[in-house]
Amino acid sequence: MATNIWIEQTADMVEKEVVRRNQQRSTPISKIVCASGISPSGPIHLGNLREAITVHLVSEELKARGWQTEHIHSWDDFDRLRKVPANIPANIGFEEHVGKPLAEIPDPWGEYPSYGSRFKDEFEKSMNELGIKPRYISQSVAYRRGDYTKDIIHAISKRLEIFDILAEYQTLDRFEKSQEERREEYYPVRVYCEACNKDNTTIHGYEPASATITYSCTCGHKGSFSLYEKVPCKLVWKADWPMRWNYEQVVFEPAGEDHAAPGSSYTVGKKIVADIFGYIAPVFIGYAFVGMGGRSKISSSAGTTATPRAALDILEPPMVRWLYIRRDAGQKFNIDFGQEVLRLYDEWDSFCARVNAGKANDIDRKIYNMSVNTSLGDIYRSQTPVSFRLLSSAADLTQGNKEQIMRIAADQLKQENTPDLQTKVEPRLSCAIRWATQYVPDDERTFIRPEFAADVYAGLSEQDRQGVQLLVEKLESNWNLDDLTHLVYGIPKTLLGLPQEAQPTEELKQAQRAFFIAVYSLVCNSETGPRLPTLFLSLGLERVKSLLQPAA
Repeated sequence: MATNIWIEQTADMVEKEVVRRNQQRSTPISKIVCASGISPSGPIHLGNLREAITVHLVSEELKARGWQTEHIHSWDDFDRLRKVPANIPANIGFEEHVGKPLAEIPDPWGEYPSYGSRFKDEFEKSMNELGIKPRYISQSVAYRRGDYTKDIIHAISKRLEIFDILAEYQTLDRFEKSQEERREEYYPVRVYCEACNKDNTTIHGYEPASATITYSCTCGHKGSFSLYEKVPCKLVWKADWPMRWNYEQVVFEPAGEDHAAPGSSYTVGKKIVADIFGYIAPVFIGYAFVGMGGRSKISSSAGTTATPRAALDILEPPMVRWLYIRRDAGQKFNIDFGQEVLRLYDEWDSFCARVNAGKANDIDRKIYNMSVNTSLGDIYRSQTPVSFRLLSSAADLTQGNKEQIMRIAADQLKQENTPDLQTKVEPRLSCAIRWATQYVPDDERTFIRPEFAADVYAGLSEQDRQGVQLLVEKLESNWNLDDLTHLVYGIPKTLLGLPQEAQPTEELKQAQRAFFIAVYSLVCNSETGPRLPTLFLSLGLERVKSLLQPAA
């Protein structure tokens, strides 16, 4: 068994690199900069979250070891819109914005300052709930403001060297022009046309003394500008990423596994940052895909993609952190939005109980502490956890009625149902309601009969009819979660002439199963359903009686 977790192992790598660099520097590194970055070109999914949360966790580990660290998160909102997203209405002419910077395209629904800010806003709110609070950098602002002007000019002055590095990893037969022709024409920047704001441009010349770029655009515009005056351009990605490593002095930055392949962004960037900018590439680890699993409705009200917001709709924030912490960054996994959610909550509750009882090993304690705490404080979670199965069953049966759900929860906890108790059960209560009402498919929801099913009752065996009648007679005097549990399991024992303390036998198990099917058939038109005590308390005494016996 491993003696530490991947977060500690990565932090070890970063520490060793800092020590190595400090041996070569006159001024030691005083702050370890850890970076993540995402292009807000559409809904930001759970795979993107892995980049940000990986940086956050490693940064937190380094802080715990006494290092001063900073997590910076770049919004690549100066990237071009590559194509019209599938969810954009066809009648609004959004294709006219292809080629423009994401931060400078209007939001199709008119709710945000720009198209890119729509996805940034949702993701930042989710990050905040997860306790991840980096310094955000908008690349559209940084570029337009002139933060990188000196570096852009330097990159252009080294354009032929950059081309040669890129050419080492290119397949030559995919180009129409010769390598010499392409080298002569190459510039490591893309210009956004000052007339149409698209990057369908060609650079025709560069004058070093004034840093003036001359270009033309497919829209017909021809123009020129000095980088000393404005920056309507962006370095190409494989030059942009290493430029920013140097500018921000980044020491650690992960990326998707594809970035580590031969000829990919990190491989090329590692050489460019050393040869062109004179800096050392950051410590790098590749992370694997995270997706959505389970059979789930995912309606328009619940979202259509596997985003952090969707995960936080149904999982407490520490649980989301736990799912990422407990697996190596290179291990793929799905967050299940279907029935597996029930098992996941059971596993989480069991894990927490084991840690809090002092029965966990060092690794589990570490995972738990990083799940529920950060250097900035505790992560929001239920202070009085109630069984998620109970809450979600009650939410299903009551269509999300909080008062009825909390009445059942208070009964289980043997506490008074007060507003303070509801506060302590949050956010699990709201997660259960959203999961039951928005994510569970209709055919997995519990159907309650509108009235007594005389035909079903007539088809029951004599023993099962006796059991149902006995249940109706004893319901009122046993109307709480514990007593109802004893009652429904005890009636088959009574019917078989067994004492209530009788241990399970095959005969008893069969009798209990037949009795449960009889009750479920009368109430739900199904052979299975939520636990009967929860089902009864959700429906109320009189409703249950009306479904179990003929009208008087």
